[in-house]
Amino acid sequence: MAPHSRVTALIDRSAYAVSVGEHGAWLAERLGLDLQLRHAREPGERVEMAKALLNQAADRVVDQGAGMPQLSLVEGGVLAAALSAEAGLVVIGKRGEGSGEDRTALGGNVEAVVRGLDTPVCLASQVFLPIHRVLAITDADPQRHAALDLLAQGHGLADLELDAVVVARPGEDPESKLLAARAALDGRAATIAIHAEDIGQAVWRYLEDRPADLMVISRAVLLAEGAGSLRAAAGSLWAARASVIVC
Repeated sequence: MAPHSRVTALIDRSAYAVSVGEHGAWLAERLGLDLQLRHAREPGERVEMAKALLNQAADRVVDQGAGMPQLSLVEGGVLAAALSAEAGLVVIGKRGEGSGEDRTALGGNVEAVVRGLDTPVCLASQVFLPIHRVLAITDADPQRHAALDLLAQGHGLADLELDAVVVARPGEDPESKLLAARAALDGRAATIAIHAEDIGQAVWRYLEDRPADLMVISRAVLLAEGAGSLRAAAGSLWAARASVIVC
């Protein structure tokens, strides 16, 4: 299989594992890519148990209409599994086995995977729900436009309802970025400027009026938030129920 010709869903034993497989299958179908289910064997985990986990995950996505995915069992941890996958997109649970129902924490491997890869990463919510509306999140900096580019290129999402939010911090003028967003998305998206102190605040203001099933944000915009950009809190981007693609 050629590099980047697949979606790799990283399966673990958390409550997010089913959703990770379902998100992977949905994205693979949308993008026209193959699906790989991959598990990094944990310390003390028997090989037969690890293989059984992958087989169960495969059975679930096949039962829901997907083709049989490639199964991959690897050693070396989650980050190594993501880096060596050579996937066009990697799916990982927004939270891990130790997070439980806590929506104010991200999984222990999320930050390393998001920072370590340069390809898109989907952080899957605990439950996969039908995706009807996609929200692109960007800031007022005209040099940061990867999320807009991803949606402008289609990538299997062109038939979904699209919104784009430009987050303008105090003193910033969002008008040029709004014009760029409208041009990039060729009028297919409702483009909105929200003045806020940070991305999380802007996202929650948006969500007060409209639901979003999937959010897309670039690494450049996300990491410009500083050291806390991948730290979940009650009012953060990560506390929303929607899954997030970081591109």
